[in-house]
Amino acid sequence: MTKMTWHPKKEEREIVFLYHKFFNRGDRLRKGNAMPGIEDMASKLESFIYDVVDRESCRQDLLDELKKLNKIVNYSECRDPELVKIMMQDVFREHCLSAERFDWIAQTNGRLCNFIWSFLLSSTRNMRGLQCNQSLVFDDEDENNSRQEPIVDIFRRDENEYLELNLPVHVNTSHDKKRYIVRFFDLWDVPLHSKENQMANFEDIWGQIKNKSKMEDWLVNNEGMAEWAWNYTFKTYLGFKNPIWLDLSGVNKNENAKQAMITLYDLLSVAHRKILMSSLSKSGSQQKYRTNSASEARTAMSIQLSDERKNMLRKMASDSNRKIYQVVEDMIDQEYQKRYSR
Repeated sequence: MTKMTWHPKKEEREIVFLYHKFFNRGDRLRKGNAMPGIEDMASKLESFIYDVVDRESCRQDLLDELKKLNKIVNYSECRDPELVKIMMQDVFREHCLSAERFDWIAQTNGRLCNFIWSFLLSSTRNMRGLQCNQSLVFDDEDENNSRQEPIVDIFRRDENEYLELNLPVHVNTSHDKKRYIVRFFDLWDVPLHSKENQMANFEDIWGQIKNKSKMEDWLVNNEGMAEWAWNYTFKTYLGFKNPIWLDLSGVNKNENAKQAMITLYDLLSVAHRKILMSSLSKSGSQQKYRTNSASEARTAMSIQLSDERKNMLRKMASDSNRKIYQVVEDMIDQEYQKRYSR
């Protein structure tokens, strides 16, 4: 008898799905335990095939799943390891989208991968599928407060489908983001037609936004201001809370901030996009004017500072998104006003 095996490279999706189907049922999937390696999952599924052949309880587990799919199985077929694997593959196909259904999510399209992956991290489930809850946060006194939309706390793990599945949050590359988009759809505990509807919804949304982004245009026309724009948005419209999908690590902070602004814009409602762009355009012009005016009238000055004070200055500048000279000038202005303004 030929030994039945699972191939981690060629059958990764099947292995992960079936492992969770037969070994991580119900709440066990949501307890925060580390996911086993793909080799360990494959090994356990290989053992499961022979458990189905030899043990009544395991055989019944598989038959119950097939019964839910309205598949009639001859009991004797469960004694053939090759047929058992085929039946397990049938379970996978009846629950999961085909590989071709994900082809439009190109790994080379960073903006698209960022959008869908961040959408999953920012969403909760409703009757129609997934609803993205990323929004701007307004002060009570904000003149636009009347246009504020209901805000759902997207930092609560128990309300987010992606986080409930214990999928990684710290994902940096488009390749890995697509990988976990696929894995989310495989493990998402909804009927296949609901997965298809959600995928179609993503295609529809992307079709509406892919060819035009006012945020991308603004960043091109205001080169070098992405970090300022993110810090301004973080303080003004995100309530000093970084979205769970945000990753500003890495050497090129300006590029990371640029991608974060584009992703945030893509996730927002049309009304909130308009508010953000209007505010950025106005405040960005003021910021450029202040920076240009200050640099034109400035001359170098050498002063002696301890290393401790230098580090303090650097931290103050970094935390407030200012240059070191701006921090020093602001402190001088404050002290001058305190002493001489009467």
